[in-house]
Amino acid sequence: MATDVKIFLAYHKESPLYKSETFVPIKVGKGELEGCISDATGDNISHLNPYYCELTGQYWVLKNYLNKCSEKYIGFAHYRRLPDLTNISDTDTPAIFGLNYSESLTLFNELNNSDLHEYIKDYDVILPCTCYMYSKTVNPILRTDEQNLNTYEHFKTEHNNNLLDILKKVITQEYSDYTEALNNCYQAEKSHFYNMYIMRTDLMKKYLTFLFDILEKTGKHIGGWEQDKYKRMAGFLSETILNIWINKQKKDLKIGYAPIYMIDFESEYIENANKYHISGEYDKEIVELEQLLKITNNKFAVCNALLQCSIQLNNKDNIQHYTNLAESYAKQDDDYYNLATTLSQTEDIKTSAKLYEQASKLSTDKFYATAYLNYAEKIKDLNIIKNAWEQMHKYELTEAEQYKYLHFQKIYSMINGEI
Repeated sequence: MATDVKIFLAYHKESPLYKSETFVPIKVGKGELEGCISDATGDNISHLNPYYCELTGQYWVLKNYLNKCSEKYIGFAHYRRLPDLTNISDTDTPAIFGLNYSESLTLFNELNNSDLHEYIKDYDVILPCTCYMYSKTVNPILRTDEQNLNTYEHFKTEHNNNLLDILKKVITQEYSDYTEALNNCYQAEKSHFYNMYIMRTDLMKKYLTFLFDILEKTGKHIGGWEQDKYKRMAGFLSETILNIWINKQKKDLKIGYAPIYMIDFESEYIENANKYHISGEYDKEIVELEQLLKITNNKFAVCNALLQCSIQLNNKDNIQHYTNLAESYAKQDDDYYNLATTLSQTEDIKTSAKLYEQASKLSTDKFYATAYLNYAEKIKDLNIIKNAWEQMHKYELTEAEQYKYLHFQKIYSMINGEI
């Protein structure tokens, strides 16, 4: 349904697309995604995505879309966070919920089949509800017994830098009429998060111009955003800038509050994969796990599960493929140990031993060296046993282990003609 509303959804990796005439997926940062427009075209700051996060997409819209668009409202959301614009409230009440992917499609279809302009037209700005702030978390529901923080304390606690002090200097010098609003926001115990908002198009132009001017000036004060210590920091800082802007303008704005739905793409794939695993339908489990692999951050665990399915199906090509893929995602001792344990069910002795050895080399825990030795003794390969004992000698051996090692040394020397 055509509307006077356009909402851009920020994507940074492959995930199910929410796409319609109203909802436009935009790939932010390096690379492209099929079905998404890219923020790396036209007038852009896409290269700053590690620091600006989803704001590089918003910059693209400001510079390449807003001046020629006909929509009366422009909005921004994320691929994992959708606003329910059919249930806007005049009051800032807790309204952040969770949905699985199937449920989110029901919401998305409802939004697309509604005349959203009719729900929005009485408002200037639509925001998510505010959240209380605590160490390591924010809470939109109620203040808890734990000591809550104000905006200034929360930013300092979470990000351990002086960006709010620099922001205050920039606003005091460049936008002095915002000083009171800044002080109000710094002391506030609740705040808007997520860089999600829908505004009248003329207001969106004003806000984004204000936002990016301040971020540019703040960047000059710190010697540029492109420093490792400022990864994602411009994106976090912009949440505070939004609250300052809203505080300054609020007496002249009609603000509505939309429920926000956090979408869990992974749970259904995991649930279906577990169901097929229990029933022994490993080919169907692989289909679910392959979909999960595209969107999950825990790619090693999913690759290891795919390897287990392939072993059950005795699919040698897949065993090799998923072994290589899992190894490419392995980062720590436990990853290599788990992969070695899975692969030890196959005839690929050399690769299993190599993975056990890698786990023991990375670790300072004797457990992994012992596991390597146990596997080496199980397969009865003297050279691998010898390598395993080398790893064992990083640790103090028990009396029984010393005896066992001396016995092995004797046998090894005899076989190699050393005695």
